[in-house]
Amino acid sequence: MAQWWSFRWQIVVVAIVLMVFLPNPGRSEPQTHLLLQTCSRVNATNTKIFFSNLNETFRDVRRKLSNSTYFTTSNLTTNSEPVYVMAQCRNYMSTSDCLGCFDYAASSIRACATFNGARSVLDGCFL
Repeated sequence: MAQWWSFRWQIVVVAIVLMVFLPNPGRSEPQTHLLLQTCSRVNATNTKIFFSNLNETFRDVRRKLSNSTYFTTSNLTTNSEPVYVMAQCRNYMSTSDCLGCFDYAASSIRACATFNGARSVLDGCFL
């Protein structure tokens, strides 16, 4: 009987040690560590039209990425300020993480202000 009690006590200790020292369970991470950002040196001619086109193409790209697509492009070339956008997420990311990474990249690209070109590379995606 004493041996059984000793064995049960050891199991409890091992279980507690494992619960305390094992790493936290995995959780979602959009991988938004900025690795590289570059901006063009050429300003857009008509900034109002340029930002309108940029916002429209970003909305289109975000819509496409939300359909579980990991790579997409969009462009708006019908006026004097054409905009071309290409985005890709790593294929192991969830759709919500891909969208989170895209949103972060899109906001970081806005730091390029009125320049007509930019690139943002993050751990989980590029734009």
